[in-house]
Amino acid sequence: MKKNKVKDENMDINPYEVDKLAKVPSWIKILLLRYWAAAAACFLLFGISELGMNIYAEGEYAAVELNVKLILLLALFFAIFTNYVVRVFVRLMYNRRDNTYRLNLINFKGILSFVASLGYNFVLAILVFIINVGVLSKYGLVLDPFGTTGGIGIEPFTVGLLYVILDGIFIIIKDVIVMLAQRIKYNRQIRSNNDIIKNGGELV
Repeated sequence: MKKNKVKDENMDINPYEVDKLAKVPSWIKILLLRYWAAAAACFLLFGISELGMNIYAEGEYAAVELNVKLILLLALFFAIFTNYVVRVFVRLMYNRRDNTYRLNLINFKGILSFVASLGYNFVLAILVFIINVGVLSKYGLVLDPFGTTGGIGIEPFTVGLLYVILDGIFIIIKDVIVMLAQRIKYNRQIRSNNDIIKNGGELV
């Protein structure tokens, strides 16, 4: 009886049942992953001094030099996380039914992928820095979940949120351009086929 009971319990387990994580839409997974990547990239800025690297400057143009260093480092960390973490997961989740490539801006592989990602993230780093430091900090709107920022300065959760919003805008623009290009190509092909039919030709 005990053996039969064990067998019955094992029969209730379906090894082919889709797990709960698989039921979460891919865009939510990628959105959370991208938010984590941007926040982690910002968090690395605070760990640089712990590694003995001095990013602070002295002199007349110290503030400008410091801001440039922060933007460059932020762009570098953004590029590393998005190119070697986010992009990899986007490619792994891609299939014919779920085109996750539309949720990412740079999808090709190789060293050119990192170069393109670095250039793109440099632009994002500038925008994130300007909005974070020049706008949100000015009005004390920087997120302060742990009571350490006082509503000003560079903070990982704020940087992550700004990155996701700005990156999302660029991705939407890219998807609209791709959609329009495909529609134009399709309409041209339809016109070409109609012209062939009108002229008594055969479609290839």
